[in-house]
Amino acid sequence: MSDRTTDVDPEDDRPPGPRAAYAVNWYVVLAVDAAMGLAVVAAGMVTMVVWTFWLGAVLALLGCLYVAMVVRRADHWRRLRRDAGL
Repeated sequence: MSDRTTDVDPEDDRPPGPRAAYAVNWYVVLAVDAAMGLAVVAAGMVTMVVWTFWLGAVLALLGCLYVAMVVRRADHWRRLRRDAGL
């Protein structure tokens, strides 16, 4: 037996998208995420110089791709916040 008195899910009332998009510090979440991608780019650059060019190039490319996805996510979150009136 469930202790719920209604069949309504409390998750239905929340706005669409991730909760972090509506947080006060949403830009900090994205900045830390982008910093992670930039760290991979830097590791790729170091790997290109110190060890092997191709592995470093792949790492740098993956880091750039990750940062591009963070930029896309920032745009999406900005639209979600605007639609929510924040």
